[in-house]
Amino acid sequence: MNEAPPQDPAAAPPVAPPVAPTLKELIRFENEKKSAGVAFLLCWLCGNFGGHRFYLGRPHAATMLLITLISIPLCFVLIGFAGLLATWIWMFVDLLQVVRWTKEHNTALFSKIHAELG
Repeated sequence: MNEAPPQDPAAAPPVAPPVAPTLKELIRFENEKKSAGVAFLLCWLCGNFGGHRFYLGRPHAATMLLITLISIPLCFVLIGFAGLLATWIWMFVDLLQVVRWTKEHNTALFSKIHAELG
């Protein structure tokens, strides 16, 4: 049974304490952060058009909008319902992910602000 020799705590490299954000960083973050409530409301009210995706800067927002805009007139010839069904399913899945996307956006925003001003 080989036991590792005890480590000397003084030999470990020093770890810098985390730097607290400045007031300027916090104000800028509060002004630019996205709200999960607004994103959820946009998804609920105009989810078929991808409003929540535009708000959060998510990819494929224009794709969702394009599918919806093409499908609405095609409903008059009964083939557009498939596209609308696809966007409704897409919207429902997005409803389950809006909070996570908002947290990701706000975390990336804070890191960006802290790197620029810090």
